[in-house]
Amino acid sequence: MKGTDEQEGVFSSRFAEIEPILLSFGRALGGNAETLDDLPFTEESGTEKMPEPLYVRHDEEMLTQLTSWLLQGQHIGLISPYGTGKTALREIAARDLGKRDDFLVASVKNPNATTERGLYETILKTAYSGGYEIDPDNYWQVRNGIPWATAETRKAVREVSRAARADGVTILLIVDEIEDLPAKLLPPLQTAGDLGIRLFLSGTPDGKDRLHEFRETLESRLRYYEDIDQFSPADTAEYIARSFAYFRDEPYDGQGPPLFTPQAIKFIHEQTGGNPRETRLECMDLFARAAFIWHRSGREIERINITPALRNRSLSMAPPE
Repeated sequence: MKGTDEQEGVFSSRFAEIEPILLSFGRALGGNAETLDDLPFTEESGTEKMPEPLYVRHDEEMLTQLTSWLLQGQHIGLISPYGTGKTALREIAARDLGKRDDFLVASVKNPNATTERGLYETILKTAYSGGYEIDPDNYWQVRNGIPWATAETRKAVREVSRAARADGVTILLIVDEIEDLPAKLLPPLQTAGDLGIRLFLSGTPDGKDRLHEFRETLESRLRYYEDIDQFSPADTAEYIARSFAYFRDEPYDGQGPPLFTPQAIKFIHEQTGGNPRETRLECMDLFARAAFIWHRSGREIERINITPALRNRSLSMAPPE
C-alpha cells in the first residue's frame, strides 16, 4: 500500500496544509479571507474587481492627460512596458467609464483572435446594451440583432454611432495588446474610428510602430501617451498600505503599511525597479513567507515583521512543539 502523500501527489498533499496557514494569517491581520484570492496582493486574480487606487493613481500626469483626451473626443494610444499597469488601467477604465451615462465601453482583450466582423459585432453588442439598436428592416439578413454580412455590420456601426452621438454618448472601444494586432484589423479599426467610435489602444513598446502606422491612417487624430510611471519607494509603501486597507475593508487615509518595515520597502523597490506587477508579486511572496514564519514560531501577530532577511529564511512550516 502506498502512503497517503504518495497517493495525493507531491503538490496536492500540501494544498490542504498550506492554504489554511495563509488564510489564518490573513484573518489574524484583520481581514475576512475566505479564499486565497481575498488575501492582499492577489487583486490581479480577478481583474473585474481590481481596486482602482492600487496601480495607476500614482501617475497623476498620465491620468490628467488621458482624461483630457477623453473629454476632447480623441483616439488614445497608451504605450508602456509589461507590468506597468496597462491591464489594470484598461479594466478600471472599462468599469469606471461604463458606469457613466455618457459612455458605452466595448473591449477587445485578444485582438489576435478577432476578425473584422467580430470587431464590429463587439461594438454593436455594446451599443445595444445602451439601448442603441439598428432597424433590421434596413439590412438584408440579421441574426440576433447582428447583420450577417461584414459590410452590413459596418453600416450598422455607423447607425448606432450616429444615434449615440446625437444623445451625447461616446462609444469607446478599448483594445489591449496592440503589438499582437493583425495588420488586417488596422483598416476595420480605422473605419470604426472614422464612423465615430472612440478608440483606446494599449500595448508595449513593440506595438509603437503599429500605432505610428495607425496614427497616419487616422490623419494624426490618435494621441498616445508613453510610459506609465514606475512606483517610487513612497508609491510602494502606499500600494502596500492601500492593499491592506482594501483587504480589511477599511478606508485609506494615509496610514503606513503594516508588517513591512522601511528596509523591506526599500528592498522591494530595489528588487523590482518599481515595476508595479513585479512589486505585487514580491509583496505577495514576502507575505506568504511571513505567514509561514508566524505559523512555525507561534508568535503573536504583532511581533511579525517583514524585513529583507525574510527573503533568505527557510520555508519550513513545522510548528513549534
